[in-house]
Amino acid sequence: MSGAGQPVAIICGNGRFPQAVAEAAQRAGREVFLIGLKGAAEEAISAFPHMWVRVGELGKVFRSLKDRGIVELAFIGGLVRPDLSDLRPDFGALARLPDIARLLLGGDDHALSGLIKLFESEGHRVVGVHELAPELLVASGRITRTAASAEALADLDFGAQCLRALSPFDVGQGLIVAKQRIVAIEAAEGTDLMLRRIAELKRIGRLRAKGTSGVLIKMPKAGQDLRVDLPAVGPETIAACIEAQLSGLFLAAGQVLMLDRAGLAAQADAAGLFVHGFEATA
Repeated sequence: MSGAGQPVAIICGNGRFPQAVAEAAQRAGREVFLIGLKGAAEEAISAFPHMWVRVGELGKVFRSLKDRGIVELAFIGGLVRPDLSDLRPDFGALARLPDIARLLLGGDDHALSGLIKLFESEGHRVVGVHELAPELLVASGRITRTAASAEALADLDFGAQCLRALSPFDVGQGLIVAKQRIVAIEAAEGTDLMLRRIAELKRIGRLRAKGTSGVLIKMPKAGQDLRVDLPAVGPETIAACIEAQLSGLFLAAGQVLMLDRAGLAAQADAAGLFVHGFEATA
């Protein structure tokens, strides 16, 4: 593990992954300091040494990191892209406003790579979950007792090719395939809302199927910096897949975050849903 024994800051967006990563880092002997983004991070981060900031309080973040002697940091959890007009930057952010404005132009990959460069220019090192909490990454192979069918494996090959082809357009990290037909592509709405859309299409008869059909495939974009914005699944994702009457999930091994593997496997098995970690290739 990089920086063993050294303090690490975790800049927290929404969801439960910031806490899970902090706990894993502590078990590995790291001192953690969580920076919660107001309006995004959950109150549960207060169980750790922490502070709260608005998205525009960049100067406050840099001062706090310097005061605590923290060099390494990680970005964990989702965040709705802020509008520059609503940013309310502090003095430290105002001094870097041209750089921040450039971050908000273009797709997510552009914004995140620019954010990494901004922190690196201040002498920090951005680390990923694969360094802090590798146990949260999806393992290769079958995760549930329920196995993927031959039809589902064919859909995996078809859908993975589509995701790789879409990577240069910085669209999303997931899609749904049924009988080698792309029925949904994740964009700004995120995975769970995409799955709800499929559930509604099945409900009104726009997608016709007997029983469960279709698979969710999640993998990073080709060439994505794995230190930020890794795809993630939790119990809400499994529940949404069940509601959408899918047959299972394919998750890129070592490149997708999974919260509570045993619990998710039990939840999926109870519904006859398979979860499988596949080896994603460039």
